[in-house]
Amino acid sequence: MHRTIAEAPHSLTRVSQRENMMRCLLKGVRRRVVLLCLSVFALSCSTPYNPTLPPSPVAPPPSGSLLKSQLRIGVSPDYEPLAYKDKPLGLVGIEVDFANQLGKELGKEIVFVEIPFPELIKALLEERVDIIMSGMSITNERARLVNFTDPYSRNGQMALVRAKDVPSYPNVAAFLSTTGKIGFVQDTTGELAARGVFKRATVAPQPTISQGIGALRKGEIDVFIHDAPTIWRVAGNPNEKELGGLYWPLTEENLAWAVRKSDEPLRFALNSKLAEWKDNGRLKLIITRWVNVKFWAQ
Repeated sequence: MHRTIAEAPHSLTRVSQRENMMRCLLKGVRRRVVLLCLSVFALSCSTPYNPTLPPSPVAPPPSGSLLKSQLRIGVSPDYEPLAYKDKPLGLVGIEVDFANQLGKELGKEIVFVEIPFPELIKALLEERVDIIMSGMSITNERARLVNFTDPYSRNGQMALVRAKDVPSYPNVAAFLSTTGKIGFVQDTTGELAARGVFKRATVAPQPTISQGIGALRKGEIDVFIHDAPTIWRVAGNPNEKELGGLYWPLTEENLAWAVRKSDEPLRFALNSKLAEWKDNGRLKLIITRWVNVKFWAQ
């Protein structure tokens, strides 16, 4: 039913009264909210913030290789400065120093078992070795077969070229578009990088690092791809006149140690030592003996 004109003023008066009542109620609510906020703010200022830290990981019960008095280290001694043969000294390198230090701190006898790099994982799975310590990069394919420790270094693949050819590669684009011969060691991440990033080049697999570097010197290949420490070692040698390094990382890789998936207590112990060495500086100290540490990403 429609209101008459005479009824309208009374209706408007009732509406105005309701609006005034609502305004008063809202003011009261706002006042209480402000007071509550001030109270909470005062409490937050007077009470120190104590975040709950995540619990430290619990060491699994000792079992498997960790219970043995001897740890067999699988190593491929053809990767200077990580692991290689020195005529007067024998087996030396970063990984060798790591293993010997682990032996001291874990109370284990260290036995090095020399195995070609492509056969290291097979040897681990067949229980011929307990740990792979040989400059192995973490890859998805490898991680399906073994368990890796936390990385002890982060670097990648780089390129070695003849010194006279360095000006031919003023930037990454020019380098990646090369049509020359690209050398790498078979069955390594260097091969993955070479086949993956050079679309116009001819690939030329090499049996070993030394043979790859030799092929570069003789002009049989134009580029040799390998892990960054190899490129730093060769190109950084002050007596090296023939070869030069291109220091663009072609990949991003993590170097780590590998154990069997059933050897979680051993992996936990190795990770604990790595964390300790990073904190006390021992990791950096060992690496510095072999490589100028300003180049080595940790």
